[in-house]
Amino acid sequence: MTTHNQSIYCENCSRYPYVGRVSVGEEDSVDFIYQFVKKRFVDVNHRSLSIFHTAPDIIGPPKFQNYGQLIHSVREDDAGVSISRWQNKGFIRQIDFEVEFWTRRSENNYIDIEFHEAVYPIRVCIYEICNPGSVIQISAQDSNYQWIQLWNESSQIVSPTSRLFSPPLTHPCNFKTKMLRLVFTKSSSQSYSKIDAVMLIGASKLIVSRNANENLTNVLKRINCMYFPCHDDVHNLTADLKSAHLDLVHLQQNFPEYCIICKSDIRKKTSYKNNLRHKKVPQEIIPAYLQPNGEKNSRHNLLKSHSNYAKDLKLSSNESKELSLFSLSALSDEVLLIILKNMDLMTLCHMSYVDKRFNNLTRDPKLYTHLNIRFVSDYKRMRDIFCYFSSRCKYLRQLDLTGSVFDVKDFVNFLDNCGMRLTHLRLSNCISVNSCALLKISEICKNLKELDLSRCYGIDDEGFSYLKKLKSLERLNLCSTRINAQQLCKILQKNQWMRELDTYLINREAVLIKLANLCRNLEVINLCICNLTSEGINTLTNCKNLRKVKFCLYNYPVTDDSLFRFLSSNQNLQEVHLQHAVLTDHRLELLAQCKNLKKLYLSAITTKLDIPDNCSVILKQCSKLQEVCFVHCNISDQLVNKWKKRYPHVSVYTQKDIVL
Repeated sequence: MTTHNQSIYCENCSRYPYVGRVSVGEEDSVDFIYQFVKKRFVDVNHRSLSIFHTAPDIIGPPKFQNYGQLIHSVREDDAGVSISRWQNKGFIRQIDFEVEFWTRRSENNYIDIEFHEAVYPIRVCIYEICNPGSVIQISAQDSNYQWIQLWNESSQIVSPTSRLFSPPLTHPCNFKTKMLRLVFTKSSSQSYSKIDAVMLIGASKLIVSRNANENLTNVLKRINCMYFPCHDDVHNLTADLKSAHLDLVHLQQNFPEYCIICKSDIRKKTSYKNNLRHKKVPQEIIPAYLQPNGEKNSRHNLLKSHSNYAKDLKLSSNESKELSLFSLSALSDEVLLIILKNMDLMTLCHMSYVDKRFNNLTRDPKLYTHLNIRFVSDYKRMRDIFCYFSSRCKYLRQLDLTGSVFDVKDFVNFLDNCGMRLTHLRLSNCISVNSCALLKISEICKNLKELDLSRCYGIDDEGFSYLKKLKSLERLNLCSTRINAQQLCKILQKNQWMRELDTYLINREAVLIKLANLCRNLEVINLCICNLTSEGINTLTNCKNLRKVKFCLYNYPVTDDSLFRFLSSNQNLQEVHLQHAVLTDHRLELLAQCKNLKKLYLSAITTKLDIPDNCSVILKQCSKLQEVCFVHCNISDQLVNKWKKRYPHVSVYTQKDIVL
């Protein structure tokens, strides 16, 4: 374990569980045990992208270093309307695309996790890196192998910020357990979560509140209110990272005041049959604290800082009284618009009912420069939505209609009113899009820089011919469409500043040559080409700015290494996707020369290696590497585990990681 990775939780975190012992009287005592996941199990019939990205790294302490910071991964709700900004993510990651074929997206999915020893659960802490809020249920397994629900919440609204999430356990657990089940909401390639670690905090003996009408969770909430009276996140007991688990520290220090050890026979009857005796670790450190300056927080430091928190809170309380005297209505319209601009759509709607002034302010077109209407499948509802926003979207720049069903006439009318300033338009998976829609887009949206038509199967040659009227395109996604080579070349001819292109060019190497000669500013390409030759590859050397590339290499000869020489010569490459490639020792050596490589995805590859472990040359030499993923590849679990231990800074994913 490296020092860099240790700083997020504590020293020697490979030695756990951690034990904080509380003496009750002269003879009795109870241990508060802090432990991370030992094993994880995933049902083959319940799989999702969230589990795919979570399963490989959930074992052991957290690895991520920047909790509390915004993670710029794509978070789009599966359905709904919003006015939030969306990221220009280029093409869908190939790993997501592959997994979608064998993912059951319509079901809730779960992962079972096992800890080192059985305890009476007090708190479950989930370290969420990407898209927090996807865990909607936590259950514990009793001695009869039945799952008992501890917490359930399917309607969380959270910001896309990495966090330490500790929900209040609303259902008491009067039995010992070392097995938990986390249930995720459904996920897609645009919306999945990733969990870095899970910590179970529990007691060696059953403890209950001294107040018979109060459970242990309410005791902790009450303690939290002592330190954070203004805390408004009722769904998370560790929302403040700098003081996570301060309530537990206070409870341990003042245990007789709040709790008693339960002596009933219930504990004996329901105790875990195979309970492991924990090792006595002579450390009193509670993991998972990180100060802004990187300083580790020990239990002793937290206890020592109680008085400082009390002073800060007193000041905050006095300040809040002064602020309450300040009237929001006294602010100017300009300041109020700045405030409204940072609100979500639902809050804006509520604000419109405050009074006439706010009703007028919430109609300001400057608030509606970005509009997401995703996966709305009702024609009538879409017509109402278009009508509602037509008067508000005078300055609309980005429009996302992914997966929505609408009448083309309604769409055309909306563009007539609001499409003049559009720079980004996403119509992925829109079955309604046809030639009439593309004609209107080409006539109205003259400033369009990004256009996503992936999986729009209703577009014919006539429709694609209209796109050559657009002359400012920088990003174009035509994946799984019926565009022919001639029409694509005409579009490229008119848009030579293209930076990202996603399309299929089956047996169209001539288009690749045309692309490389015309669009020399390309940064991202996603191409599927059969019978690729050295001539086509060599033309790509004209594209000096390539950062991400994806190639499906059907029938690419094993004797031709020109593609891998091209990859090794381009030192700007950060992400490489290869499908149906044949890997040799020499090709691996060439890939390892991509010094700035951060992500490598290998799908359905075959190997002709002297030693299977030779793949590790990439992990060893590419110092900036963050992720390596193998899908449908014959890579053993033993080898993957070996790489994970040897190169802890790299996340290694395989399909086998979730098919256990």
